[in-house]
Amino acid sequence: MGVHAGRKGRRWRKARATCLSISTLCHICGHEGAGEADNDPVPRDELIKLGLDPDNPDYLKPAHGTSSPCETCGRCCNQVKGNKPKSVRVTGSRAW
Repeated sequence: MGVHAGRKGRRWRKARATCLSISTLCHICGHEGAGEADNDPVPRDELIKLGLDPDNPDYLKPAHGTSSPCETCGRCCNQVKGNKPKSVRVTGSRAW
């Protein structure tokens, strides 16, 4: 598999486009308009450690990020979530 170039290059752009062609519903906040792809449920670093391809669209889900913040809740969901598995949805209010 070799060294991964990170989030750039033709392979990544193709994987991201494939993910977003299926849905733009953010898997973190549940709102439409996601423009980034997030490795979920397994973080990118873990996929690499396991010898799996982090650019495989099967390991990607749509998310809002710095290039496409959520128009509903205003968050960059992928950055708020960070490099950890999603446990609960990121929302703007408290859980009651």
